[in-house]
Amino acid sequence: MVQASTQTRGKSDGLFAGPQDLVERMPMLRTILQKVASSWSEQIRSISSTTPEVVLVGVESGPPNAVMPSSATQAVACVVEAPNWNARLILCAEHEFVFTLVEMLLGGDGSEPAASADRELTRTELGLAQLAFNQFASALELAFASVAPTNFTVGPTEHSVSYDVLGRMNVPVVVAKFHMFAHGFGGAVTLMLSQSVLSPMRNELSRTVGPESVRPDPAWSQKIQSEVSRANVDLVAVLDEQELTLADVARFAVGKVIRLGATPDSVLRVECNGERLINCEIGKSNGAYALRIRDFIDQEQEFMNDILAS
Repeated sequence: MVQASTQTRGKSDGLFAGPQDLVERMPMLRTILQKVASSWSEQIRSISSTTPEVVLVGVESGPPNAVMPSSATQAVACVVEAPNWNARLILCAEHEFVFTLVEMLLGGDGSEPAASADRELTRTELGLAQLAFNQFASALELAFASVAPTNFTVGPTEHSVSYDVLGRMNVPVVVAKFHMFAHGFGGAVTLMLSQSVLSPMRNELSRTVGPESVRPDPAWSQKIQSEVSRANVDLVAVLDEQELTLADVARFAVGKVIRLGATPDSVLRVECNGERLINCEIGKSNGAYALRIRDFIDQEQEFMNDILAS
């Protein structure tokens, strides 16, 4: 009975852990949200001449009244439906974020002063925010695909939404804050969801993040392969070698014949930068001397032979 009680308590600890402690127990959550930032930046680049910098500023969990941003600081918001999670999330953004979008998507270069945050947003500005929120939801869907796949449906962008859509306000909420920079401007976007939404995926989110393998860029790999294959190299065919003293070399004279021990049946060695590469046989083809590859030199065996010879 004591053992069963201990096991039950262990399982309950993950569900009823302290709010911030829960985020720390889910290291994969931060990794996934960082992927959201990266993917979102790439998606916005597809419709803008500028690639924005999107960073995950922080992730925290706590009572709604302690961690949720003040509605007074938010210019736009929308409700995001996650059917497979049976949950609703909220996306909201500051005025500065919307003005940054306007600069990026409508051909601005950052030379104009920022618009006043005191006025209401225009229909065009709300439409741009809706577009950005749709792309954020797409990035969110990609990032969570391996943990808890679901599609996200973005509701209409409004000046404000009720936080009650997240669920009971006595349940802690998880708040992730992102910041987008472009053309010298920048603004924050906040994602909010009930902590209870993460409970079914706590095992996957609790995995320790290992080193991420780097995926090679196919285009870059092909470019490197093309350049390497086109590089020029100097090959030297060595017919024979013999040891001479300095005195022998000093007696060289024009017209003197240096006899080689090689014959037409001898094996030639092809070298590159002093490295032995190929054994060849000499012959003729179309009236010119030619080499036919006999075998490739085993570098390890050559190394051992040099050691034994010394």
